[in-house]
Amino acid sequence: MERDRSLRIEHGSLLLYYCFDVGDEILLEKIESIFGEAPTTSHLVVERLTPAYVQYRRAPLLIEMGPVALGASYAPAVCRAKLYDFGVISIIFKLPLQGELQNLVGVATELVGSPKVYQIAYQQLRRLQDALAPGIVQATHLQELEWEDYAIFSITQWDRPLSAQQLLDTYGSEIAKILRCEIEPLSPSELSEAIRQPLSYYEDELVIVDWNAAFIYDPRQSYDVPDVLEYAVAMLLELRTYDALLDRVLDRAYDDLEKKPSIMTLRPFATIIDYLSEVKLDVSEVIEKVTNSLKLIGDPYLARVYTRAATRFGLSAWEASLRHKLATVESLYELLYERTQARQLVVLELLIVVLFVLDILLLLLEPLSKR
Repeated sequence: MERDRSLRIEHGSLLLYYCFDVGDEILLEKIESIFGEAPTTSHLVVERLTPAYVQYRRAPLLIEMGPVALGASYAPAVCRAKLYDFGVISIIFKLPLQGELQNLVGVATELVGSPKVYQIAYQQLRRLQDALAPGIVQATHLQELEWEDYAIFSITQWDRPLSAQQLLDTYGSEIAKILRCEIEPLSPSELSEAIRQPLSYYEDELVIVDWNAAFIYDPRQSYDVPDVLEYAVAMLLELRTYDALLDRVLDRAYDDLEKKPSIMTLRPFATIIDYLSEVKLDVSEVIEKVTNSLKLIGDPYLARVYTRAATRFGLSAWEASLRHKLATVESLYELLYERTQARQLVVLELLIVVLFVLDILLLLLEPLSKR
């Protein structure tokens, strides 16, 4: 296709996601009772295959937060919050997009990863937390608020018909700059990396997933792909958060191992053993919840979208790191438990020896006491 004029967006949206880890668990049923009426339950909308095969274990709740201004030069964004039972709240801004495709580069550099937009998202989160406090089980081990952000440029209509291949061949460089939030032209290697492995189900449909943002061309306006990408971001947040937690736990355990307890202390490592046991259980429970929260086995296309996002985000590496550290925690727990058991045996043996010596002394002193 020969590039003879600029491509114009007739209908589109920029979706900005800010995922926050707010606690160990969100009690969705309690949230419903707090609001009086149940908030909208967010289900995946799957047009291609039977929706029953694509489902959350426990569907998150979607709460309308009202319009929010992200900047003087932009129309107000629709703000929504999505609550996941595994302790994550997503603040989502949906901003309408129109105009030339090349102008999205400026939008990307101004809004994607913006500290100002993060502060607005954080304010919305605080507003929500105040109302939902009774339904949030606070994290016992996390020290600070962890978060991840992501952007999706979703286009539903251009000013002329285009196939996915035509869009890539002609406007691939602009899409790459949008994904990387770069005004300057990218090198050939960066360009190919940004838009590599595009996905299409229909001829006029395109999904490109990058580590910082995604680009979607979907004339059918389905919501399944954005939901899957959002879930992948939430999973990245949980894996990264608990990986950092295990780093702190291991540091504390190693410090305790270096301490020299009193020889007569029966359980010198009792505190750290209890702590390791509690953390191990909590992390294992969270990982089980997150990894099994969404089932995509019934839709191969959505499964490919999720796999592409998981590859871009490095989810398998994060999960492997987490499981390795969990195994290390388990090993330390067993080591400390064995040391405690050994110390208890030594102390008991010493007590037996002392009692034996006392018994002998009493036997020796008994004749003297009769004189």
